[in-house]
Amino acid sequence: MKKTLTLMAMAILGSAFAQTNVTFQVDMNNFTGTFTAPEVNGTFNSWCGNCAAMTDADSNNVWEVTIALTAGDTVEYKYSHDAWTGQETNDPTAACTNGNTTNTNRVLVVPAAAPTLPVVCWGSCGPCTSPVDVTFQVDMQLYTTSFTAPEVNGTFNSWCGNCAAMTDADGDNVWDVTISLNAGDTVEYKYSHDNWTGQETNDPTAACTNGNTTYTNRVLVVPAASDTLDVVCWASCDACSGVSLDEEAAIMTLSPNPANEGLNVDFAGTQGNYAIMTLNGQVVASGTLVHGQNDVTTAALPNGVYIVRVASEQGQTMQKLAIRH
Repeated sequence: MKKTLTLMAMAILGSAFAQTNVTFQVDMNNFTGTFTAPEVNGTFNSWCGNCAAMTDADSNNVWEVTIALTAGDTVEYKYSHDAWTGQETNDPTAACTNGNTTNTNRVLVVPAAAPTLPVVCWGSCGPCTSPVDVTFQVDMQLYTTSFTAPEVNGTFNSWCGNCAAMTDADGDNVWDVTISLNAGDTVEYKYSHDNWTGQETNDPTAACTNGNTTYTNRVLVVPAASDTLDVVCWASCDACSGVSLDEEAAIMTLSPNPANEGLNVDFAGTQGNYAIMTLNGQVVASGTLVHGQNDVTTAALPNGVYIVRVASEQGQTMQKLAIRH
């Protein structure tokens, strides 16, 4: 009797920890960055890097790997490439993810039968759709730091640096680049320059951004057809102000300049917003403006040269400000 019970217990235990071979498949055809091999990283392999590297035997850019997992387990995972050189950015509201807005991973309840998971597009719960060409445009005329070329970095290219460098064919300081993206995808991106030497600092309350105060990126729902995005000013959702320096002076006057403990902004508009930025685009102070005199405290700002950006119903203007204590 004891032997029978022991055998039954072993059978139950073996069933509880039965391994099943799960084949993962990811379609890299719409990935715009460079890579050597994707990999699967998850709770089941301690997010090890490239220990579960994928292969593409038929060279169709759909990569796969088979991993033995415990049936019934709930696991989290994501696709990356080249030992975490790049990783997909998933949508926390998508059905295949864990809903975590910080660490958004795919979720799988391991089935008892050995499955081949459906082919999914990198960074998506579904198959790849036909890509559309999206042209990004950024106006650098009000950017005061030296640069060679702006670039677009985003979830669609693993924030790769200068793999999506922009050009200015007509020399008007409006730079553009065309990138193939999946129609319907929600992507995040920002403008930087010279392989992350500098990057824009965006307003998390602005309509074109994700609202994240730590990582404030632009957001785009990729259109169904190829499109050219509106020209925007560096670090703004809007076009650069087209006014001249004389007109700018009529919109706002900064005094004293250089400033010490405080700055007065004489604002000609009805209402607006200001941001004091370093020459690298970092916002160090911001607030609202009303018509007339507005006092801004500058005592905490280190000595140096800054840019004061004002956005109002009349557009956006910028002026240099010196701080000297």
